Amino acid sequence: MSGEIETKGIFSLERSSRRYGELEARINGCVNVVLAVFVIDDTIENTLLSLALLLFCCSLSVCALTSVLVCTIRQAILSEDLNAVFRFSTPPIVDAFDFARRGQVLKGAFSVHRMDRLLEGLPEQPVAELTVLETAPTVPGVVRYVIEGRRTKDDRSQLVVLVQANLVLECQRCLGPLVLPIDRQTVFELVRRESDLGDDEIDEDDLGQPEKIVGSPKFDLCALIEDELILEVPYVPRHEVCPETLDLDAQAEEQAGREEPLSPFAVLSQLKTKG
Repeated sequence: MSGEIETKGIFSLERSSRRYGELEARINGCVNVVLAVFVIDDTIENTLLSLALLLFCCSLSVCALTSVLVCTIRQAILSEDLNAVFRFSTPPIVDAFDFARRGQVLKGAFSVHRMDRLLEGLPEQPVAELTVLETAPTVPGVVRYVIEGRRTKDDRSQLVVLVQANLVLECQRCLGPLVLPIDRQTVFELVRRESDLGDDEIDEDDLGQPEKIVGSPKFDLCALIEDELILEVPYVPRHEVCPETLDLDAQAEEQAGREEPLSPFAVLSQLKTKG
């Protein structure tokens, strides 16, 4: 997968700076007027009134500047690095075609307990500590994902989705716990309408081709990841060899090892006795 490409946010910092400058100019104008009144008036009443107006303008200034500062920080996060926001959270709802056009990349990890549809019918999943994962998780309870948007040479929008997890299932043969490792990568091709999906029948020529899905301005990446995990869960999960079978085989071998084999002379002795 190609290196991460810096993402662009919805709001530009330039617009935020311009808004900040206009707001600061208005506040400074109000403060200057109040200060002028404060200097000219020589009565106690007018002085107190001017002082009150000055304090009021200052409070407005602090609130307004705080709002602009928060907005600026938010815009900086969105424009510079989406991964910093969603590193330990489910991926967001995005404009799928814009995500692909910009070549954006999202990667992170989150708890499997955030996926209600996946957990239906599954045994209780353990709670794991979330950490920065550069490789597939080694313990159950964590889902790692990497989502990359890209444009092909023939101008098609695609999403490359990598999902890695370990799910705890119940073996239908021995009814014991079964840990299913999942490492699934799928390439999706975005289309505008359901009519562009084509027929449900898959030809041999279509094998290995990107799977077509309908993109939208409000595309749920988390739901896509959940669908990928659900497709990996077998209808009848079973161990290749159940642990109980292994234990029985081990016990049989151990018992056989304890029994002393008869020597050929002992066998001859028994035959002579019978004769």
